[in-house]
Amino acid sequence: MSAGQRRATITGMSVEQIAPLRVVVAGGGVAALEAVMALHDLGGRRLQLTLVAPHEDYVLRAMSVAVPFGDDGVQRVALDDVCADVGAEHRRAAVVSVDAAARRVSCSDGTELDYDVLVLATGAVAGVAFAHALTFSDEDPVLLGGLLRDVEHGACHSLAVVVPPSGSWALPVYELALLIARHARRVAVDIPVHLVTPEPAALQIFGPPATAAVTRLLADAGITLHAGSYASVERRGRIVLRPGDRRLTVDRVVALPTINGRPIAGVPADEHGFVPVDGHGRVKGCDGVYAVGDGADFPVKQGGLAAQQADAAARHIAFGAGAPVVPTPFRPILRGMLLTGGEPQWLRSAPAGGGGEARVANEALWWPPAKVAGDYLAPWLAEHAHVDHPPQGDRAVAVDVSLPFERDARPLSLDPLGGGARSSSPASIDRKRSTSTRSRRRPRGQ
Repeated sequence: MSAGQRRATITGMSVEQIAPLRVVVAGGGVAALEAVMALHDLGGRRLQLTLVAPHEDYVLRAMSVAVPFGDDGVQRVALDDVCADVGAEHRRAAVVSVDAAARRVSCSDGTELDYDVLVLATGAVAGVAFAHALTFSDEDPVLLGGLLRDVEHGACHSLAVVVPPSGSWALPVYELALLIARHARRVAVDIPVHLVTPEPAALQIFGPPATAAVTRLLADAGITLHAGSYASVERRGRIVLRPGDRRLTVDRVVALPTINGRPIAGVPADEHGFVPVDGHGRVKGCDGVYAVGDGADFPVKQGGLAAQQADAAARHIAFGAGAPVVPTPFRPILRGMLLTGGEPQWLRSAPAGGGGEARVANEALWWPPAKVAGDYLAPWLAEHAHVDHPPQGDRAVAVDVSLPFERDARPLSLDPLGGGARSSSPASIDRKRSTSTRSRRRPRGQ
């Protein structure tokens, strides 16, 4: 077999192959695992899968915000177990550089690995937004424990939780505010809590029903919302809010981190380190390479969206390998589970201009009822956590949504609905699902 046959570029036309297409997936998070599961299901024996990830385990950190409050919902599974289920090889290393012309990657352990198709799902890097604030990290959420003890012992009389101007997913800050306020009530402490966000309204990206419901939740919890406000945090809890140069002084400030890309030598990236991709996840100007998840240049960084990007790339790759699937591009479907300290709120949106209904509910709007909703990873995790299937006829997982910002907008723009950003026309949502063997992985009700 010629090198040209082995390294045929995936172009949307099926390629007759003598040997399986060698697909390397780099990363060990949501996007990487969703990608290998989707590729296995859609491509079958047409694909030879290798997962290159430096860690032994996959850690689902979407529930980590609840850890300091005594709810350890963090899920951990061995990557070797995932790879065994999908027939993939797991290499314990990280991809450090890519030679796209030679179709070869160099790894952190000094080895090289040839590929026909490379999927980069290496995630992003969290940074400190404000030097004079406590940065909440889902990698080490117990850091909030000291703050909670200060609240309990009367050493903290007021606090603010802040979304930095360069944040991209604000939902955790609402959870932090609500959980802290509930914790203070539980220990009989009266403490003013402020929530500062650049969003024009509370969780506006989910639509008016979510904004109304979350605004009520904040008011009922005694939390003061400063929407449409860009914060500058100074020493001793002094915060300047713009526009208007308003002043706010509190005892403690907790902020979400900034997010930047994780550049890899040989792969194009923008000034923030994010990889430019098209609707199928193909890296622009880099044949045979895809990028999905937080490292790609889609503005909103969220696990469910990362899984959807991985699915779109997997469909395109499998189709190019000759599998009977339709290579539909990434069409964002936004779902969020908001932890409140009581019953969670389930949020979903509809396309701008109609075609569905934005909804907020006190019960799950998709199944499995997980923080990260994906066609493959979520059912796999539910099965391994022994989550029962819903009764026949329960709600389906699929919810249509068209995010009201331009694909080429600056990455990490949290405020896509205001400040002069032009809204793109509603995306055409393709409700059709692949007729491949993927259906066998779905729980009833999907």
